[in-house]
Amino acid sequence: MNYAARGIKIAFSGVQVLHGVDFCVEPGKIHGLFGHNGAGKTTLLKILAGVNSHDEGRLLLGDRVIRLASPRDALKEGIACVYQELRLIPDMYVWQNLFLGREIRRRGFLDKTAMLRHTQRVITEYGLHFSAGDLVKNLSHPDKQMLEVIANLDRDARFLFLDEPTTALEGGQAEELLKAVRHIALEKNIGVVLVSHKLDEVLGVCDEATVMCAGRVIYHAGKQSLGKQAIVDAIVGDAAAYQRTQQRHRGIDGDKTPFLSVNQLSTTRLKNIRLSARRGEILGVYGLAGAGRTRFCRTLYGLESMTGGQIVLNGCPYHPANPALAIKRGIAYLTEERKKDGFIPKMSSLTNAVLPILRRFRQGGMINHRSADRNARTILHSMNTLGSLDGPIQSLSGGNQQKVLFARVIGQQATLILLDEPTKGVDIGAKADIYRIIRQLADAGCCVIMVSSEEEELLEVADVITVFRHGQCDGVILPAGEITAAMLRKAAWDSETAAA
Repeated sequence: MNYAARGIKIAFSGVQVLHGVDFCVEPGKIHGLFGHNGAGKTTLLKILAGVNSHDEGRLLLGDRVIRLASPRDALKEGIACVYQELRLIPDMYVWQNLFLGREIRRRGFLDKTAMLRHTQRVITEYGLHFSAGDLVKNLSHPDKQMLEVIANLDRDARFLFLDEPTTALEGGQAEELLKAVRHIALEKNIGVVLVSHKLDEVLGVCDEATVMCAGRVIYHAGKQSLGKQAIVDAIVGDAAAYQRTQQRHRGIDGDKTPFLSVNQLSTTRLKNIRLSARRGEILGVYGLAGAGRTRFCRTLYGLESMTGGQIVLNGCPYHPANPALAIKRGIAYLTEERKKDGFIPKMSSLTNAVLPILRRFRQGGMINHRSADRNARTILHSMNTLGSLDGPIQSLSGGNQQKVLFARVIGQQATLILLDEPTKGVDIGAKADIYRIIRQLADAGCCVIMVSSEEEELLEVADVITVFRHGQCDGVILPAGEITAAMLRKAAWDSETAAA
């Protein structure tokens, strides 16, 4: 019995996201689902797993039409999804996570013995290398993923969706995980869908593949005709000129001294990062989800540790030990998740804007808050920041919250500015303001590194662009004015370009 989507359409806020998508997964087979950022893969996945309801079309289990109102409904039909962000509870034991929400009780009390015994039996059955009594936080990431997988299978899942299962794994770990998934699909007759950007890793276990673009299926192939290059071509379109552009512009403007020079930088997740950036220039950083762009910014800011390589900042060696040192060296960082680690929600916008520079307003051992507020207000007004600046920053719109964080950068007088998805979650009007602010920072002599998943945004804002692939960057520079969105996709998907 197959699980199929037929003619699935969905719109959000009047914008059509899926345009009549057909998709099918068969028991005992692994179906790869590929596509670029924003292609509609995750939206389709959420509909198939009961998270979102579709507007038009049908979901069929065999010949039976089903309607899923929630993930619980999907699980009742034998359909489960393991997301990139795992939903395990770290401080609970393996057996507690396996039975979460369906605990075994005897005479009103939890039957711990029965749950431990069952969990250990399941772990042994799947050949896993941890125990029922282990704390989840002590497991390796692959083991945590497999725990989520078997927890769903133990709930009688017949169809399993895995969203970017290998993103946080090293090569050997990814291979081991995929081998285990393949074994489960065959032995248990489970239909598996793998959503991934890592073609080289996952294609070897796939029986068929589907490629999506702009909310449509644009390519499908079975095992006999499955090929990496055909999938890459479908994703990126015609980008034959990419190689020529890359060769022509390698080392562009090499006679100018870089403000930031990174050579063979490595961390636990990054390796052999090479790039350079100059003052007065916006360096766009592009790549697929999990390519290492955010980790690179966090490393430069001292949030993640270097394990090798060299960094030269403004002519002097730089070893990013912690954010305090980064700030001292003139580095500012706007994180991708501003609500998580960008600001303090209940603190005023004025105070959030001056947090890194409060010591400048110290007088006689006390902070002169009136002077600090006046400084912040001047900068925020110059950026057309709307809303109550004296109230908590969480009351502002996303675009105005982001302007507060840019005010922090300006007040800090940073010389190296790291922007991770600076327009994420902001409206069109705020985007235009943010683009203008970024350009002004570069024109003022700052060295700006801007990470973005939006090709058109990078092509519009950046002067030059470099691409991250699988935790690596080869330092190749692409002039933004001479490339297309298709060329960027080609650079991100075709790993062979890294050796060009």
